[in-house]
Parts: sequence; C-alpha cells; structure tokens
Amino acid sequence: MKRLLDHTLRGYGQMLVANNRITGVCVLIGLFILSVEAALMSLGGALLISALASWRAQDDTVLKTGLFSVNGALLGALWLLFPQVPLWAQALTTALGCAGMAFFFVPLAERMHEKKSPYVLFSLPYVAAAWTAIMALIFFGVHDAELTRGWRSLLTNRFEKAEKHFLNTELSSDMAEAYRCAGLGWSLYRRGDQTGAQTAFSRVLSLKTGVADAYDGLGWSRFRQGRYDDAALAFRRAVALDSFFADSWDGLGWCAMQAGNPEEARRHFTTAALCAPLFADAFTGLVATLPAGPAQDYAKSWSQFLAKNLSLTAQFTSSRVLLCWLWFFIGIVWHSRTSALVAIAAVAVCMLGSLWLPVFGDAAFALNIVVIFLALGGHYLRLNLKTFVWTLFVTFALAFLWEPLSEALLRLALLPLCLPFNLALLGSIAFFGWLHRKGLRDERVPIDWAASTPAQIRVSLVQKEIADACWEKLKKADPEQPQPKTERSLQLPAKVGFKVHAE
Repeated sequence: MKRLLDHTLRGYGQMLVANNRITGVCVLIGLFILSVEAALMSLGGALLISALASWRAQDDTVLKTGLFSVNGALLGALWLLFPQVPLWAQALTTALGCAGMAFFFVPLAERMHEKKSPYVLFSLPYVAAAWTAIMALIFFGVHDAELTRGWRSLLTNRFEKAEKHFLNTELSSDMAEAYRCAGLGWSLYRRGDQTGAQTAFSRVLSLKTGVADAYDGLGWSRFRQGRYDDAALAFRRAVALDSFFADSWDGLGWCAMQAGNPEEARRHFTTAALCAPLFADAFTGLVATLPAGPAQDYAKSWSQFLAKNLSLTAQFTSSRVLLCWLWFFIGIVWHSRTSALVAIAAVAVCMLGSLWLPVFGDAAFALNIVVIFLALGGHYLRLNLKTFVWTLFVTFALAFLWEPLSEALLRLALLPLCLPFNLALLGSIAFFGWLHRKGLRDERVPIDWAASTPAQIRVSLVQKEIADACWEKLKKADPEQPQPKTERSLQLPAKVGFKVHAE
C-alpha cells in the first residue's frame, strides 16, 4: 500500500514535471479546493492505474517516475470539462481508460526504458484514452458533439453559431439537457433576447434545481428588463447554492444600487471582489459606492486595468481557482526553486503575450505553456539563454497553431488537452538529438530528467564536465593511454572526489 501511494503521489507531482511526493500532495490539495468530486475521481484513476501498472510491469524502476499515475490522475480530472456526463459514465470510462493504458503503454514504456530511448511518452497515453472515452460516449449517445461545439462558440463570442449548435444537440439525459439549455440561455442573453433567455434558464431549473449558473442567468436577464426585485431573488438563490459565485454577488450589488441602498451594495461588491479578485465590474461597483479618496481611486484604476487587459472569462477566475494555483506553486517551490522561477517566467510570457495574441489568455493554452517551460527549463535541456530562446520559439509556434488545432479537433468534439505540450517535448528531443548527431554542441541532459530535480541535473552536468576535463588532461599527459570503452564521464578514478553545491 505504501508503494502504491508513493507512485500515486509522484504521479500528481508529474503534473508539474516534478517527481516529488510532497509536490504531489500539494497538487492533490489544490484539486480538492477546486472540486471535491473531480479530485476524488482523479484520485481513483491514479490509484487504479498505479495498481494495474504495478501488476503489469516487470521492473519497478519505471513506476517510480510517476509517469503512469499522472495519466490516470489526468483522465479522472478530465470530467471537469464535461460536467454534463453522468457520474456512472465518468467512473466507467475512467476505469476502462486506466485499464487500457496499463495494458498497452506499460510494456511500451518499459521497452523504451530498456533501450535507453531519449523519448518519453509522458501524458500521451492520457490524451489517447481521453479521446477514446469521448468518442465512445458520443457513439453510445451519452454525449453529443454539438454540445461541446456550442459551448466553445459561446466562449469565443460567436453567439449565433452557438445557438445553432445547441439547437442541433440531441441528448438522452436531463443533466445534458440542462447544460444545453444553460448554454442556449446565455447565448440568447448576450444577443439581447431576454424573454428567450429566461425561458431557457427556467427550463434548466425545471430539469435540475441546483444549477447556480441558471439562477445567475435568470437574474441578469430580469435585471436587463428592469425587474430588480425578481432579479435579486434569483441572485440570492445562486449564491445560496455557490457562495463563490462572484457574478451573482455583483448582480446583488447592482440591484441594491437600484433600490437606493449603497451600503448594502458595497457589501455585495466587496464579496464579489473577494470571490473573483480579477472581476472588473465588481470594482466598478465599488467605485460607485466608495467616498472620494485613495480607496476609490485605487478601485477605479484596478477596474480599468482589468477591463482593458483581461477577457471576461479570465475576469471570472474565482478565488477557489487562484487558491488551487497557489497550492500548485507551493508544490513547485518545494520541488525546486529553479522550477518556481521558470514557472513565473512562463506566466509572465503568457500575460505579456495576451496583449498581442488573445490565445495567450486561454487557460488551457497557458497551462500547456507553463508545463513546457518546466520540462525544458532545467529538466530535459540545460537551463541557459539558448534553452530560453528555444522555449520561446516553441511557445510562439504553438500559439499560432493552437486555434487551427482546436478547430480541427472540435469537428470531432475533441479538445487539444495536453497534446501541444507532448508534441513540443518530443519535437525538442528530436531537434537536439539531430544537433547531437551532426556533431554540434549537445545540450541534452545525460540522465533521466523525468526522475530528477533541476538541482540533481545541474550536479550531474557539473560532474560530467569535471570528468571530461580530467580525461582531457590525462590524454595530454599520456597520449598512449588507452581510452575507455564506455562513456568516459562514467570512468572517473575511484580516488577522485569533488563536492558540488546543488543550487
């Protein structure tokens, strides 16, 4: 059991390219903060694939990297993106997907390890299992591709196209029908059809009463019609179901302003800002309720900055999500301070890039970029200016390919998931392998980067440089001395000792 738990936690650490149990604990805590249901499903997938891989594998060495557990954990967490899929279908597809990955990919990974292949599967098994699961759900009528396309169009502000997708959706469960009507309601709301939006949201609540998003939409459509008391009632029901629903707290604030209660409005706007610190409209409301002074000036400047630089989707990032990311960052810092700095650099690149290309503001794309930086910045490649330039090149190449790739996959109701990261990693391995074969400088890390920290990798590189320098001196001193038959970096004399500081 202890061995199984060790492999599982290392798998969670590998979500951040860290073969570290404590990092895995931090990631798991972050997932529980984000969603208890998703965290439990993810944990079940990680434990199941770890158990199956332990039974299937011939050598425990590959399992210790956590690269099997991470695939099961990601597959279990996939259903955060498909909440309309029934719980029984989520559990069944997760179990079957973990069994399939253990059966097909464990022997392949062991074979690659025996051959000392520089390539690594990483989370490619998860991508294959996730796509297979989605296609199977569509085939058996549990999920409809039109629903995914509709929500994608809605998030990119293509409302008429979203309505067509939602209206063409054919579903067999009340849960899926509720999510279809919710998407249709928001599309009609954005287009100004408040009566149609209220009809759609009411249909959601007739199917599933506990949908806070439907109450929120109902509240805002009533607010647009000037029915402030009815709107406030809907907003209160939304925050009763989800106390972190910043949009409904914001709606309560504006309803209180219309009723002439600025003090009550200020409390609601403050709560909205606490629930979503990047929500510009909440700070705009605070500006209207605060007396003239530094606090009002600060709120006004912050509101204008957020409205100008962040999309509405980014502004709705809740405190729950930010706390999840904070625990992820704590896990990275525990693993390596170098990795933490690399992660900060990746986030900075995404923030600056969003001012140029909107794709950098896409959370799914940004997560791929952060993991790419973590993998290439001190793990597989040596951490230097050349590596940073190469990583930037890969980042911008993926930025231009993201939309075409997403649209192509969306035709099959599939999502890119972490495929861009895996492609970037394999492409980097192939490119630097080609440089090595051409006799150019080899920037590859000569140890298993997936099982090491950047500090250990730096120590290994320094050891290699010292060993190479020793052999060069020995060769100059005695040219007739026979050269070692194996890699000379591993042939240091036993009496030669040196000490390298890890950081």
